[in-house]
Amino acid sequence: MMIKRTMLGIVSVLATAVAVGLPSAAQSQYYGDDNGDTNLTLICWGEGRKPGTQYRNGYEWNPRRDRYEYRGRIESGTQEFDSEVQLEFHDGLGRIHLTGRMIPPIHSGGRRGWWDLTNVRFTSDRITARYRLNGANKPKVEINRRTGRIKIDGIEKFRGECDAGEWGDVRNRF
Repeated sequence: MMIKRTMLGIVSVLATAVAVGLPSAAQSQYYGDDNGDTNLTLICWGEGRKPGTQYRNGYEWNPRRDRYEYRGRIESGTQEFDSEVQLEFHDGLGRIHLTGRMIPPIHSGGRRGWWDLTNVRFTSDRITARYRLNGANKPKVEINRRTGRIKIDGIEKFRGECDAGEWGDVRNRF
């Protein structure tokens, strides 16, 4: 008798939740998102920075010997570079194509230079996502849809401008 009342209570709570319209787990996954059916290709170019080392040599003052001596040393710093990235979005999913110096020496591989985007979010003025280059480097991508500016923040940093890739139009840019 007690089990029957408990089961009836659970059933009535579930029925009330459905009647009130509480979102299910599948519905709440995109709650507050404007993901929808978005098909978009972006070509972005700009400048980046990444950690690097350089070998430097030259003359340095040696106070013990009271003279200049020729020396070589390795210094750490940042390297600046120009690069391009391409992003493709389709039905709320996305991927990013990286070139050259945007790819660290130790990386997860990608597929022919393409990495899957995760946590893709579309709003009226912004697109955000992440991708995984390796265990320690999971850069965040942020694109301003009004200005066309892109920002990638990870160990390698990138700032640039994006144009929509509209290859269906046969018009030339210039």
